[in-house]
Amino acid sequence: MSLAEIPSRLDHALSGADRGVIVLTVDGLSSDVAKQTWLSASLSTLSSTVPSTSATALLTALTGVSADVHRVPGTVYRNGSGLVHAINGTPAIPVLPTVLQRHGATVLARELDLLEGTWAQALLRGCTRVPSSPRHKLAAQAEDPPLLVANVVADLDKALPDSRFLWTYVNVEDHVRSNGYDESVHEAMLRLDAHASRWAAAGWTVVAHSDHGQVAVDPDPALVEAWDAIVREECEIPSGGAGRTRWLYPKPDRVDAVFDRVATVLGATATVHHATDLGLPQPETGPVVAVAASPAFPIPDPSAKFEHGGLSRDEIDVPFAVWHAAH
Repeated sequence: MSLAEIPSRLDHALSGADRGVIVLTVDGLSSDVAKQTWLSASLSTLSSTVPSTSATALLTALTGVSADVHRVPGTVYRNGSGLVHAINGTPAIPVLPTVLQRHGATVLARELDLLEGTWAQALLRGCTRVPSSPRHKLAAQAEDPPLLVANVVADLDKALPDSRFLWTYVNVEDHVRSNGYDESVHEAMLRLDAHASRWAAAGWTVVAHSDHGQVAVDPDPALVEAWDAIVREECEIPSGGAGRTRWLYPKPDRVDAVFDRVATVLGATATVHHATDLGLPQPETGPVVAVAASPAFPIPDPSAKFEHGGLSRDEIDVPFAVWHAAH
């Protein structure tokens, strides 16, 4: 079962809901932490997208289609003659209906509401958007997961009386990238579980899920330089991808040579694939794809302590939780 199941699951939840449905989309939460903290929920596991990154995964979770249809295969990918950043850029994304749009959702998009690119528009089109807090307040909340949850809950409580279908974005990812799944993340998710139980007792069906998990990383500087050298010497444009899944755009006559060179240079730190074997759309995705198999893999942001995008269980397993309304 993949994230593409979520729209049909939300359709089903709405059809049988008493007061309505609340959806908590918790960016970057691992399935293991959800199992340890969402103690009052019925919990199952879904699979994230390939790559396991928000740009791809959230579009799939809201449209029910894969990257070969919505054409956002990662965070950075080819758009025309150069690269585009999916989150804040303006790539041409097909107009696809989302489950939020179909049901006229009220959306507390928080950080997503501040994005002006076409990706955020594709996610939130046709929704009633509750204005977000200023950027500096959201950033401060993201550093403190219990404070983050307190603010999300307060905003939801204000919006509940006038809504039947509410969706909110909960940004745990930024804290985890720097600190891992520490005690504050567990405390925040325990509090979220308590509030979800409270809403369920009041007649709401509450759904929570993430888009991907994250794993500890320790990129090898020598491999970072080796990767950059391949890009300089063999490729038409810089590399794209998403964290622990990265791809290259070799010159047309160099695809096979680059594939072999990447496999040799990265060795046991990666598996190397043809994009078509992973179901990734081209030309957006480069034809040669490296997927991390070790913390030493050369990620684009060497300062990160935790990262995602790869195919390990901890990145791909996504929690899906339901707190059923009391009758």
